[in-house]
Formats: sequence, structure tokens, C-alpha cells
Amino acid sequence: MLKAEGMQVTALAFERPYHKGRPADCPTEIIGRIPHGRYLYRLWVYLRARALLKRRLRGADAVYCFGLDTLMLTRLALMGRSLPCFLEIGDVRDIQTDPRLSGKLFRTLDRWLVRYARGAVFTAPDFYGIYYRQWLGETFPHHIIENKIDFTPESVPAVPLSRDLLRIGYFGLLRCVWSAHALMAIADGLGERVHIRVAGYSMLPEGVLNELKARGNIEVEGSYQSPADLPRLYGSVDMVWACYAPIQDDDWNLRWARTNRFYEACAFGRPLITRAGSNDGQAVASLRIGLVLDCVKPDQAVAAIAGLAPEAISQWAANSRALPMSVYAYTDEQAKLAGDLHAARLPQEPDTP
Repeated sequence: MLKAEGMQVTALAFERPYHKGRPADCPTEIIGRIPHGRYLYRLWVYLRARALLKRRLRGADAVYCFGLDTLMLTRLALMGRSLPCFLEIGDVRDIQTDPRLSGKLFRTLDRWLVRYARGAVFTAPDFYGIYYRQWLGETFPHHIIENKIDFTPESVPAVPLSRDLLRIGYFGLLRCVWSAHALMAIADGLGERVHIRVAGYSMLPEGVLNELKARGNIEVEGSYQSPADLPRLYGSVDMVWACYAPIQDDDWNLRWARTNRFYEACAFGRPLITRAGSNDGQAVASLRIGLVLDCVKPDQAVAAIAGLAPEAISQWAANSRALPMSVYAYTDEQAKLAGDLHAARLPQEPDTP
């Protein structure tokens, strides 16, 4: 987005044993490798990267930090030097909302860090409005840049619904075991009346993934390319699964965040199946673009899906196709962010004659 606004961008990144997704569309340098968990070792990796980061930032006009940990590292690397830092918050972690002493200590650190940042970007409005403003009592310049699509959606025709077959798609990062069991229960309960298509990078236990594959009315495709494969995938289903396990009282991130599936389904005019209490569920209910599940056990989802009338699904699809593009695609977000970055640049000192 910043490149599109004429900025020169370089990424300094840590590598993790995780799904890579789309590579950054700019020169990228790996400045350390961090494992899952092992937080003390991760701290050591960060500290080793401090000197390298300090050298790499010498020619920068501003720094954009993904997460509090990289903002902390940047602050340590810039000791004795002034450089505008911007922070992106894409999740609010359990430690940030923990009511125990560890959470209180982290929130103190959190306040100290965000006061250092020149501005912030949040991927969900509630991250700022509820967590930072209400919980922490912090107000500061910020932008809301949700995980909307960054491409022009290709038109996907609406296929006439059949009373004999409902096609459900579960796409993206596959890691919700509850969803896998719910989809298997739906497949078993509805039999030939349902076809479920699963595609994406799987983090499910191997046994659960094999159970999905074993069912004749569930098609498991594996990883795909985004956005190139999205029209094909979304064009092959009637509804999109964006549900997960019941939300607990302290699952604040699930209440505040919104999934990529929400934006993609809206872009391609496909109704959603979401979880009650989630940000997705609230939007789906208010926009009337899908089903909101409130069941606890996975097999309780069968009755809700079996009771869906084609007329209701068609109306949800029509409502989805009528949404303004600003609901699911970027409009002027990148220009506003670029404007703030330009405004934050420090005055250049004149060359010495």
C-alpha cells in the first residue's frame, strides 16, 4: 500500500516455522529466526538483532512496526536517536487482557510503548476503542485499516440454489478443530444434501484432517494461491464457513477481531456462517448476510444447517452483493496512512559545505 503511494519500502523480518502466505512485495532481509514458544530464547534472538537493526535504520525516514515486540526492539535499537515509529496492532493477546498480575504488568509496558509511537494502525476498531481507550485510558493518533481485500474482486456469478444440495466452503488457514468436527457432523447428518469444500494451509491435527478426507461429501484441496484462486473457490460454494468454537468470557480477541473470510465472502457475494458473540457474527446479523450459530457442541450445528431454506440463502447472497465496496475493500486508507508517514518525517539537516 505504501509503495503504491510512492514510498520506498524495505522489510526487516524475523522468520518463523509457520505458513508463509504471500511474500512481501518489497526487498526483505531476515534478521533472525525465532521458534514457536520458547520466549526466553526469542528474547535472545531479538537482542542479537538489535545491532543489525540499528545499522539498517540509519537511512530510514520512519519505521513501521508490526506488533509491540518489534516496537520494543526498535526503541532499544534507536536509543539516542529520534526516528518516527508507527505501530500496527493486528491482535490483542491473552497476556494483554489477563486480569492477574502478569497482565497488569504487561498493560503497564503496553502504555509505555504506545506513548512512544508516533501513530498506530489497528486492524479492528475495538482494539483501539475498547482495549486502548477504555481499558488502558490511552488516546493517540491512529488509523483503522482492516484486513480487507487489496485487489479488485472478480465477478463471481450466483448459481441458482438447489433444494437438494447445499455447498459450503471452509477456506484459509485451517486450525479450528471445533469447526472440523462440526463440518464432519454436518456432512454425516445431511449426507448427499451437502457438499463441503475445504481448502487452505492446515494446522489441524493429522488425524482430524484425515477424518475430513475420509468423507465422500467433503473435498479437501490443500493450499491455494491468494488472490488468484479465490474466484474459483468462492464461485464453487453457496455459503462460507467462518465459525469457530464457542467464545469464552475472556476470549476478547475473538470478540473484537474480524476474519479474512468475512471480507472475501462479502467481495464475492457469498453468505457466511458465523459464531454468535464474534465481531463477524455481529456484522453478519446487522447486514443480514448469513447465519449466526450459537451452538456449543459441534453436532448441534447439523439442525441449524439442515433448516436453512434456499430462499433465505438467496436473500443473504443478494444482500451481500448489494454491499458497498468499502465494507470489504480498501478505499482511501493507504493515502491517509502515507500522509501521516510523510508528515512525521524529521527535517533533513542541510549538507555541510
